[in-house]
Amino acid sequence: DCHPDRARMALTKIRPLGLHASLLYRRTGVNPRVVRTVQTSTQDGQTPSVEMLDFSDHKTVFKFKSTFDLLRSLSILRICSINLFVDNALPLMRRAEAILGNKIFSAVARPTFYRQFVGGDTEEELSKTCELMRSSGLRLMVCPAMEEDEGEGSGEEKYDFNTQYISEIGDMMVRAGAEKPCLQFKITAMVPADVVTKISGMVGVEYSMKELAELVHRKISGGETISLPQLSGEENHQLNTGVERLAGFGRAGVDKDLRLLVDAEYTYMNQGISVMALGMMLAFNKEKPVIWNTYQCYLKQALNTISSEVALVTSLGCCFGAKIVRGAYMEKERKLAKMKGYEDPVNDTYEATGEMYNAVVDFMLNHIATVGDACNIVCGTHNEAGAIHVAKTLTELGIKPGSGQVVFGQIYGMADQISVPLATAGFTVYKSVPYGPLGEVLPYLSRRAAENRVVLAGARREQELLLKEIKRRATYQA
Repeated sequence: DCHPDRARMALTKIRPLGLHASLLYRRTGVNPRVVRTVQTSTQDGQTPSVEMLDFSDHKTVFKFKSTFDLLRSLSILRICSINLFVDNALPLMRRAEAILGNKIFSAVARPTFYRQFVGGDTEEELSKTCELMRSSGLRLMVCPAMEEDEGEGSGEEKYDFNTQYISEIGDMMVRAGAEKPCLQFKITAMVPADVVTKISGMVGVEYSMKELAELVHRKISGGETISLPQLSGEENHQLNTGVERLAGFGRAGVDKDLRLLVDAEYTYMNQGISVMALGMMLAFNKEKPVIWNTYQCYLKQALNTISSEVALVTSLGCCFGAKIVRGAYMEKERKLAKMKGYEDPVNDTYEATGEMYNAVVDFMLNHIATVGDACNIVCGTHNEAGAIHVAKTLTELGIKPGSGQVVFGQIYGMADQISVPLATAGFTVYKSVPYGPLGEVLPYLSRRAAENRVVLAGARREQELLLKEIKRRATYQA
């Protein structure tokens, strides 16, 4: 099992980056503020420094992109900011495919929407995407387009296939030479959503989160069969075979030095997802954070949830990993709450979500300042003010930007004006890159577009910078 003393040790020596940062935030009127200097020597004896974080330098941000790429990005982001398109994206694409035929539709969609947001569907394409990001100082976090909602379950073969498919993507990332690669996955790709939802309903009623997580842990580590009287014989079988898939997947992740990030899903199954994620943490996070869970800050209970789960895992001497995001299921959550007559779990305003995000980040950064490498987080944000807040706070707490303890994340195809300056300044930045064939990825992307409409609508800043860079190139300005 996990060792409390080892869990708090500095577990890996990662080449540190010094930081001398004056963080400049031009867009919201926040005065530039000099952040306490944090400097360490690199292996070659030099001390890299950062003079400022500037999210307005379009020439630097887009220097590795062709003018065609910039025009494509500008056009697609403008289209995606139109609610009418976002609401009807999948039917429109299906209709176009029916009219044009598969080949012509693919010839139109692949170089446009697909290429903008997807890393490819072959190992060669994923390797090229990895190399392109590496040239900008960015790292690879692959997101397979596989998930399941309640009532969508099918035979065990589907989940076996999903597990093997996602594992193979991990192999591709390693072969591509990705540095400290992260692999996102949904529990419902490996365990039936109906079973996960039923387990969600048991948390805090028949069982505590700790009791259920430890059952999953014992199944993974010792092969102990889980038998819950609230489930039917078939459901218990599905649960045990699902946990076996998670066990094999987790072991492979440890062997390949992958970071495995459990994606959040809908609130009615998130407790069950946490049961699986925390059980995997107890099994695999003995010496470093291999399994990370996701926390959605649009939820009113986000801080309570992450603080209780940190306490659970660390009390058992294991390491903790978290992906912190604002969240992507707001619209459906509100509709479900209204339809079923329970309290809306979503924060009342966008501003309240921003406050919750900062509160969760602050809690986790203070925890990391205490335990060091025993906790790692990725701060997923497309908001400049949010990125500034994380950068300032982690440097003020003395957390080294290059340590890997705190990294940033943005969606591939968006927010390069945040990603590239952060990476240039010495922070570690990942891009969440969907992977898969056109037919499977488009439905996935249409759902993400609907769920992330606030992010897409907020991409005006990025559009402004794209337009400025296109004009600069067109007029041959220096």
